[in-house]
Amino acid sequence: MMLKFKLRSLGLLLCVGLCGCQLFPRALPVPAEAPQQSEVYQPQFAKSATEAAQALAQARTQQRWPAFTAAVSWRGDLVWAAASGYADLERQAPATIETQFRVGSTSKAVTATAMARAVTRSELTMDTPIGQYKADLPNPAWQAMTLRQLMSHTAGMPAYAENTDWSGKLQSWLKWRRYTDVNEALGLFDDAKLLSAPGERFHYSSFGTVLASAVLQSATAQPFLSYLHAQVSEPLGLSSLAAAEQPHEQQARFYETRGGVARLHRPVDLSQKWAGGGLAASSVDLAKLGAAWLRPSFIATPVRQDFWTPQRLADGRENEQSYALGWRHSNLQHLYCDRAHPLQSAVSYVHHGGVSDGAQSLLIIYPQWDLVVAANINTQTADWCEFAREVSQLTKPFLRQLAPDLLN
Repeated sequence: MMLKFKLRSLGLLLCVGLCGCQLFPRALPVPAEAPQQSEVYQPQFAKSATEAAQALAQARTQQRWPAFTAAVSWRGDLVWAAASGYADLERQAPATIETQFRVGSTSKAVTATAMARAVTRSELTMDTPIGQYKADLPNPAWQAMTLRQLMSHTAGMPAYAENTDWSGKLQSWLKWRRYTDVNEALGLFDDAKLLSAPGERFHYSSFGTVLASAVLQSATAQPFLSYLHAQVSEPLGLSSLAAAEQPHEQQARFYETRGGVARLHRPVDLSQKWAGGGLAASSVDLAKLGAAWLRPSFIATPVRQDFWTPQRLADGRENEQSYALGWRHSNLQHLYCDRAHPLQSAVSYVHHGGVSDGAQSLLIIYPQWDLVVAANINTQTADWCEFAREVSQLTKPFLRQLAPDLLN
């Protein structure tokens, strides 16, 4: 234990020294005018697509985001996809509908997709103690946990700030080390204390999702990324879905923006948390992934219903975030973050968003209309809802067409 701490600490001190030597990145203006792309795949949605494209371009200009992309699918097929702005400001490379972004915690919904595929294929169950799938768990307190608890954040696992494995806590912040297997990443929190007994309380934790991916890997006898590719990316044709640190010709550059000026985000390596926040994808591929959840041949209907049901704590109460298994499930009388514009009736939607080192993403499924909306930007907003509200605005033209009595 002491040797582990000393070796990690030495490496971390070197990283801190190197961080201090980094030059300040160049300030780049975010242009008000920028290239745009809009593709309509179903002519009956042409008018809605035009309105959504205008909303997307206007939002990017007003918010001064380098790039903003979105995609919408209906009944399993793409309806519209659009991009506005620049994937790379310095090179003036336009964003396109194929641009790949870090997706942050939307990775949890992607991981849930792989997990649901494994359940559909009878490779594991969500209620088996994880020690039965993975005999080499490094922390004995994890043995009796279930995948249901890990994927719903009710296992008692800590968040980054609550991690009592101090060397792992610092490494989680630095994000410099390259990990090649999910089991390596368990070392970041294998000495951490649980915040509560499994099932007792809700604690949002990316570490829990990383542990779940290690269990999935053991249960399926395939590396997590390989299983994700074989069971999700390949059958759905998702060419952009990958680990964020893997080179990809369409990957955007990521920025910190303020007052219409952008600076490159510091270099990071997200391989420590693929399942919880380390994946990357385009808006188009996120929309395709969301649409696949509505296809019983891909994810069995009982499995989908289970993964979309908000989980209850040991005392019978539903958790405070209406968190299901890798997804949140809301039933509200307004669209996401759009309380100022109430709807005529409550709407059910399944969703997950993510923030990740110069990027944000959002994936929303409206099961009642078989409608899926995905969006990405290559910067971060001070307030999450600044981004989410704009996604709701570009969703409205499609909902107005599909459910005209819903919106005022």
